[in-house]
Amino acid sequence: MVLVASLVSACDFWPRDLESLAESISREVPGEVTAWLIAGDGIVIDVANSPLDLSAQSELETRATVIAERAIADIDAPLEFITVTFHAGDLSDDPAKMREFIFLVMEHRPVLQPNLDVDATGPLTPDEVQAAIERLGDSVNAERRACALAEATKRAQLAGDPETLDPANVDMMPAGAWNTLDAFGKRIFLAHALVTEALFVCARP
Repeated sequence: MVLVASLVSACDFWPRDLESLAESISREVPGEVTAWLIAGDGIVIDVANSPLDLSAQSELETRATVIAERAIADIDAPLEFITVTFHAGDLSDDPAKMREFIFLVMEHRPVLQPNLDVDATGPLTPDEVQAAIERLGDSVNAERRACALAEATKRAQLAGDPETLDPANVDMMPAGAWNTLDAFGKRIFLAHALVTEALFVCARP
């Protein structure tokens, strides 16, 4: 029984084809749409052979946000992230041939991540930490934002390169999704986790 329970639990983390979500998106977006649930809390959406690939960045960003909102509404599962990729031909490692948008799911809504250096290595850069702070908007006052920026920057240097990081060493890290992320995705998630940690520290008297 223990073995069966373990296998059933593990199935939650296998990639799952979300055909109904893909069909729903296809009715509104031109192209060949596929959607997968990965690690139980992340959705990867691919829009291939779409004329939208040639659209302005602002239009694609709007389209990607609507798609992410549809995914959150349709999927009955707690989500951590959503990626939406548009491309004209086959998937490629060349970023010039793909238009990718990464969202963190916060308070049941997609939050688009800033356009940072996808090839960055080593500890998180000040720009990456600053971008995570800016996502807080007006929900945190200036004094606490400054405190969180300083604290998260210090923690980023201590954490080192996300590629070699053990996510168990970061308190606020959604570790279940970690191994499914690429190098850039790990940097975004680490920045979010470190800023969350820093906010708790800065809230103390």
